[in-house]
Amino acid sequence: MNRIPTKFALLLLALSVLGGQLYAQISTTFAKNVTPGQQNGMYYSLPQTMLKLDFIIEETILEKGPLSDYASNYFEMEDYVEYETMEYKLLDVKMTPVASPDPNAMFFVTLATSRGGGKIQFDVLPNGIIRSVGMGNAIDDETEKCKPIIDKPQCCQEECEDKNGFIGLMMAGKTNAQVAKEVVDKIAEIRKAKYYLISGDVEMAANPETFNAMYKKLDTMEKEYTSLLLGKRVSKKVVKTVYVIPNKELTTQTVAKFSETEGLTVGTGGSGSMVTVQTLSLNTTAAINAPSQSAVESVSYENKVFYRVPETAQVTVTCGNTTILEDRVVINQLGAMLMAPITNSRLVFDTETGQIVNMRMQ
Repeated sequence: MNRIPTKFALLLLALSVLGGQLYAQISTTFAKNVTPGQQNGMYYSLPQTMLKLDFIIEETILEKGPLSDYASNYFEMEDYVEYETMEYKLLDVKMTPVASPDPNAMFFVTLATSRGGGKIQFDVLPNGIIRSVGMGNAIDDETEKCKPIIDKPQCCQEECEDKNGFIGLMMAGKTNAQVAKEVVDKIAEIRKAKYYLISGDVEMAANPETFNAMYKKLDTMEKEYTSLLLGKRVSKKVVKTVYVIPNKELTTQTVAKFSETEGLTVGTGGSGSMVTVQTLSLNTTAAINAPSQSAVESVSYENKVFYRVPETAQVTVTCGNTTILEDRVVINQLGAMLMAPITNSRLVFDTETGQIVNMRMQ
């Protein structure tokens, strides 16, 4: 038996087996360099970090009392509402990182003809952020763990004060001056009743629950009668949201203005103190030798996809000269953008950062 042809046949068989294991080839190109309609493929993006700032503000409506013209006659030492207006007080600000597609990290993947009938799978979220890529038809458990955070709307108002209106008074046949005098007399009676209650002269007040209920009722009545002359302050809490996208070129951004008379105005318009957001990189990815943005945009890469190693930054929110929030936050777009090979492998991404969280060789 001739062994040379046999060895040659075995070599051809081995090559054919190896050739059958070749999988589809892909080409990754920066999205802006793709001519629409000339290539077949799909787009995907890496996530950028938006900072969702919830400003908690106390809004107070100052309502003028119907008998305010007589307030100075009976309450010389107390302020009263002379005209209706609004007042605002900034109570707090809360920051939440939110992932969104990064327009500066959006790519087009072209699928070339496969030689062995192999398959390649891309899995992206509805907003285009990459979730996994590689071989296989099923989504692994690792991928299921990388679900996006759905930004749920918050309750935007919280009452801070009793909403009861003014007490209706029988004013028929009486002048405002007479009604004002009756209101002042009524206030004096209520205060006298509160004194007797506190001093223990009222037997029913021996029970703590009864005492609290009676005192609360008298206090409410006093406030309602007093408001007829001094006016009323009705307050509530509201939440106003501002979104900020940090970037490398602009470390400090003016996002709003706050005034005690106008409240929060988004942007640079309006009056009041400037609300600024400063984002300073802590250089946690400085040791990574990543390609420049121009290199990413100018070249097509074969059998590679882009991923990110996110950066940590110090974020400071100020209103005027006052720091109202300071925290360390992971900012994706300040980090390093790198390439990973996908030949005979499966990659699973964190959809919040763009980082590879699982790599499996096939």
